[in-house]
Amino acid sequence: MKTILYIDYNNTIEDIYLKKRGRKYFNAIARLAHLSDGDLSIYVITKANIKLEEDLFDFLYFSPENQHQYYKGLIKNGGETFTIIDHDERGMRLGKTFYLGGKNKLDGVELSRKIIDKNNEANLYIFAGDDKDDDLPMINAMVKTKKYMILANNRKFIPKIENVIKTTKHSYGIATGIEKICDEIEQCRHNNQQDDSKQNDQQNEI
Repeated sequence: MKTILYIDYNNTIEDIYLKKRGRKYFNAIARLAHLSDGDLSIYVITKANIKLEEDLFDFLYFSPENQHQYYKGLIKNGGETFTIIDHDERGMRLGKTFYLGGKNKLDGVELSRKIIDKNNEANLYIFAGDDKDDDLPMINAMVKTKKYMILANNRKFIPKIENVIKTTKHSYGIATGIEKICDEIEQCRHNNQQDDSKQNDQQNEI
């Protein structure tokens, strides 16, 4: 199952490095990667035009080494530029940068998808952030598969929207949202297995 996760950094997961914690988040990512058979790609997306690369790599080196390969790129200035994160035997480094020309995070998702998922092969999209104005619109991405939005913090006055998970702030809330999605994936697979079993039983009776 090919899974793509777009995740905000500032005020969303930056507390992991700033406060030297993140076990719940790392566990959630490990579970999501397992359910995705290792085919998980994470793209950090930010509206900030500041130099975020150093902070991001500090975060990555603090995270479990076996999760480094899931982080594939950085989208900055909303959706203006997209920089690949390369992985090889020497470790992680910034690779090619694409000029997308987007004005917001929804643009960043739509434009970067033409590079990372141009054949629409992903089975699941997850968007995560803390701001209802900057991050929530990502749920409107025109993807042709299942999609979820995890909105941590800043949840007041937001109407009920399908597949939007409203949760607590910072990385703990993001982790809780990912765990909820994993629960739904496992329940769906369990239901499908039961349906297949019933069909096999009915065929055997015939």
